[in-house]
Amino acid sequence: MATGKKGKQSGKLNNVYSAFKTILNNNDAEETMAINGLTETQIEQLIQSMEVNPTIEAHIKEPTLQWVRLQLAEQKKGGAWKARIREAGHVI
Repeated sequence: MATGKKGKQSGKLNNVYSAFKTILNNNDAEETMAINGLTETQIEQLIQSMEVNPTIEAHIKEPTLQWVRLQLAEQKKGGAWKARIREAGHVI
């Protein structure tokens, strides 16, 4: 059974949604969060999806988005990105 391009895109979005849902359910955004195993594109899709998702309350959405953006930006810089996050006072 061929799924075609639309089926592949839907599967990727479901994977991103599942990963993000796991992050929200298993972690306190102010304490610790890891985005392991996701590509840069998947993380950017996750951010875009969360920005427009009306079912996530603002008090949960904003700190989580800030954290994901910070981690993505630091990872893009490369090097000791975890150390820079820790030096800024975050737990990772």
